[in-house]
Amino acid sequence: MPKPASGPMTNRHLLTAAEFRKVGLSKPIYVRDRVGDGNYANAVCTGEKTLGETLGSYGAHFRGLATSKDTGNDDPTTAANSENQVAREVADDAGSRALAQNFAERLLLEEVPCQSEPATHWIYGPTHTIDVAADITASWMGVYDGDQNTKGTAPRGKEPCGGIAVLRNGSHYGVLEVHACLDTAAMTRIVRAAVTRL
Repeated sequence: MPKPASGPMTNRHLLTAAEFRKVGLSKPIYVRDRVGDGNYANAVCTGEKTLGETLGSYGAHFRGLATSKDTGNDDPTTAANSENQVAREVADDAGSRALAQNFAERLLLEEVPCQSEPATHWIYGPTHTIDVAADITASWMGVYDGDQNTKGTAPRGKEPCGGIAVLRNGSHYGVLEVHACLDTAAMTRIVRAAVTRL
């Protein structure tokens, strides 16, 4: 069984391009890292807040994975063209397991409103939980295009196209946005890999 993480985070705690190759992405993937503050999840749900504004965490690790070397003007972890973004991860050490659990629960609750949207608006599917070990757990939601949202909830029996995950490993916590169009099996693999590394 993996041991829960504690202590300072480094870039080695975040997902690598190799993990995405394992789920079938064949294009070259460029990795960009930075430490600081910034937007950390879907702005529609979280209201454009930064991690510092939400949790008081101003030294988080951000990693962007993209199929292009061109980055956004304000943030090197975002691709200049959003179609080139494969994923974006932000993570930090909360200082204790209890606080990491609290932060993860708060971050997940922020995403829940996007599981219910007017028909034709993109939408998150139900929450999936992955328990790797006692203190190593992740929750993720798949994303569905607006044309699949006919009733204000995610369509049953359809595959998502990427999604968002909230991760917790010991005193570490994080948010992973997967922009690549991964289905349930691939999302499960990526999220499990992310939370185990975290």
